Amino acid sequence: MSDKIRIDVLTLDSVQCAACGYMMESIAALPEDVQEVIDYTEWSIKTKEGIGMFTYLKGKVLPTICIEEDLVFQSMIPQYEELIDALAERAGSDELRDRILSLRDEGFDFDNIKQNLDKAGSGKKTRMDI
Repeated sequence: MSDKIRIDVLTLDSVQCAACGYMMESIAALPEDVQEVIDYTEWSIKTKEGIGMFTYLKGKVLPTICIEEDLVFQSMIPQYEELIDALAERAGSDELRDRILSLRDEGFDFDNIKQNLDKAGSGKKTRMDI
């Protein structure tokens, strides 16, 4: 079992779709202590890989946050506490769950959002120059 929680964000394109950008931002703005225990990827349906992941995860709407392959936040941008609770619920161990829950009062780190989105690679795999 992995010591990290897998998050897949199904989007149209986090650069051109505001809701998709906010969804990516909700993950990217998690505090550093939370960032250490998650791995996340944006899957744009503008790419073949993104369409494949949308189909594999049985996505219905965009944007959607999937945690450990569960469709958790479909077309709904989560509040910090909701996101933490969903991560804790899907943690692979009691130790990881307790660590995540201990961070429930931290809140989003919106002061460094540009750096967070750059680190997340938001939009870097979604643009298609034709």
